[in-house]
Amino acid sequence: MPGTLYKKLFDLELLKRAWHLSRASARTDFIFDCYRYSDFAFNLEDNLKSILHSLKTGTYHPKPLLKIDVPKSSLTVRPGSVPEIEDKIVTFAIIYLIAPILDKELPDTVYSYRLKAKPDRDDIFEDKEVLEFTFLKKKTIQKRIQIIEPWYGQWPKFDSAVRYAYEEEGYNYLSVSDISAYFENIHLDILRDKLLKYLPNEQKLVNLLISILEFWTWRTHEGKNLGRGLPQGNTASSFIANIYLLPLDRAFKTFSKKYDVKYFRYMDDVKILSKEENVARSVIFRMNEVLRDIHLNIQGSKTVIYRDKEIRDELIDERLDDVNRIIVSFEGKTKTLNKEEVKEYVTKFKKAYQGIKKRNFTIKGKDLRLFRRILTGLTFLENNMLVERTLKELPNNPDYRLMNSAIRYFRCFPAKKKISNEITNFIKSPINLFSYQEAQMLLCIRYFKEYPKKIIEYARNIYHKKDDDKHWYIRCQAILLLSYLPLQQKTVVSLQKHYNVEINIEVKRALVAPLCQLEQENQYNFLREIVFDPIPKISRLARMLIYLREKEDIARKEINDILGNYDEIRIMDTFYKLDVIKHSKSNTVKKYLYKMLKRKRRFLTHTHLKNKVNKMIEFLE
Repeated sequence: MPGTLYKKLFDLELLKRAWHLSRASARTDFIFDCYRYSDFAFNLEDNLKSILHSLKTGTYHPKPLLKIDVPKSSLTVRPGSVPEIEDKIVTFAIIYLIAPILDKELPDTVYSYRLKAKPDRDDIFEDKEVLEFTFLKKKTIQKRIQIIEPWYGQWPKFDSAVRYAYEEEGYNYLSVSDISAYFENIHLDILRDKLLKYLPNEQKLVNLLISILEFWTWRTHEGKNLGRGLPQGNTASSFIANIYLLPLDRAFKTFSKKYDVKYFRYMDDVKILSKEENVARSVIFRMNEVLRDIHLNIQGSKTVIYRDKEIRDELIDERLDDVNRIIVSFEGKTKTLNKEEVKEYVTKFKKAYQGIKKRNFTIKGKDLRLFRRILTGLTFLENNMLVERTLKELPNNPDYRLMNSAIRYFRCFPAKKKISNEITNFIKSPINLFSYQEAQMLLCIRYFKEYPKKIIEYARNIYHKKDDDKHWYIRCQAILLLSYLPLQQKTVVSLQKHYNVEINIEVKRALVAPLCQLEQENQYNFLREIVFDPIPKISRLARMLIYLREKEDIARKEINDILGNYDEIRIMDTFYKLDVIKHSKSNTVKKYLYKMLKRKRRFLTHTHLKNKVNKMIEFLE
C-alpha cells in the first residue's frame, strides 16, 4: 500500500517514543543543553501535538543546527552540530519507521548502528504506561523504546569478529581504510535514490527526510547549497550514514565469492582480511572504485596493508584488553568495595599506566585510547592518581573525547583547588585556541566547591562581549557559571539590560537562569514579557517558570524533584527554578520550600550552593 509508513508518522504515540529517544541522546550531544529539555517536557503533549499538526498540514520546517567545531587530537576539527529538539523528534520518528526495513539490507558483517535483533521486554511496564511518563530512565529507554543497538554494544562485536578471523581462520593480510570526511561528503541526491530503492512506496516520507537534511547541508560562504553533508553526533544521522555505504557492502559480498576475503565494517571504518598480497591490494582498488561511484574517496593516510605480525599490532592491544577486564570486574559494584579492594584496583591501573608514563609528548593513538580508559576506571573509583597528568595533557591535546573523559574525572574531586586553578590558567593563556575546549572547561569549573576569583572575573568580562569576540557556546557557559553564584541585584539588572539587546537565541536562553534571581516584581514582569517571545525556546521556558510561580501542585512536585535526594549537581543545575518558586503565590509552597531547604542545608558541601541556599532561607524567613 503506497505511503503506509508516511501515514504512521502522524501518530502521537510514535512522537512520544521519539521524544524519549531525543532526550536520551542529549547526554551525548556536542553542545550541553543547560535546561535539558525540561521546558519542552513541561507541556509535552501539547508540544508534540503542535509538531503533529505541522506534519499533517505540511507546514513543518526544520530549524538551523547549533554548530561548533569539535577538536581532534591532531589539532584538526570536525563540524559538530546539534538539531533543535523538534527536529530531533521528527528525525527519530522517521528512523523508527524505516529502520526495520533498511536494516535487513545490511550484511551481518556490518556492526554499526544496527537494529536490535529482539528488543528486550520489561514486564514491569506496558508500552502505553511507559509512554505516559514525561521522563524515563536511561535503562528503560534502552530496553523499551530504543531500537538501535548502542555503539558500546556493537563496537566490541566488530572488534571481536575481526580478531577471530585473523587468529582462527588463517588470514595473514589486513587491508584497512577510512573514508575521507565521510559525513561531510554524503550526497543527498544519491542518498534519496538509495532510500527509494528500498522504500519504493514511501516517496513522501523519504522526501520529508531529505528535505530536512538538505536544510542542514553544507553551504558556501555565499550561501550556495552544496547538496551534501549530514550532521554528526546523533543516532539518526549515523543510521542514515550507515545505509549510504550499502553499495560498498554489496560489492564486497560479490568480491568475496571470487576471492577468499573477510569483509567487516563499522560505519566508515573498513577492515578486510585476505590470504594473498595481490588480493589485499585489489581490495583497496575495488573499494576506491565503489566509493567514487557514490562521490566518496578513501583517506590515503589511513589506508594501509598490514602483513603477518603487523596485523596483531594493529588489531590487538593487550594493555587495553587488560584494563577493560579490570573495569568490568568492578563496574556497578564500586559502592560495595572496601578500601583494600579499591587499593588493589588502583595498583592495577598504575601498572597499566606505566607504558604511557614516560611519554613527554602528546598522547596519541593507542596510548590515548588506553589513557582515556584508565581515566574511566579511576573515575568509577574516585581516585586522583592521574589528576596531574591529565591537567598536563589537556593543553597539548584538545581532543574532545579526552576533554569529556577529563571533565567526568575532575568532577569526582570538587574540593581540589589545583584543578580549577590550572583550568583557569589554561583558559586565560594564549594556547587556548578551541572554542569547544574553553566552553567545556567553563562547564567543568562550575561543579567545583570554590571558583577562582580570576575565573569569575573572566566570566563577567565575557557575557557582554560582542558575537565576534567569543563563540556563543563559550558565552553561554560563562553566563551559566555566574548563575551558580548568589548575585547582587545590580549585577542581575545589568544582565537584564544585556538580555534586551542580545541577538543570539542560545545566549538569551542561558541568561534566563541568572535572571531568575531578579526581585519578585521585576522577575514577574520579565517572565510575563518573554512568555510572548516569538522564539519557542524562549517562550516555552518562560511559560514553565510562570507556572512554577502560580501553580501550587506543580511547584511542590518540582521542589520534591530537586531537593528530594542529595545530588548537589542536580540542585545546582536546577536552582534557577527554586529562585522562581520562592516568589510563589502560595504561602503553603513557600513554607514547604523553606522546610526542605533547611533539611537539605546540613548535607551541602558546595560553597556557592550553600550561600545561595542560606540566602533563600533568609528571604523565606
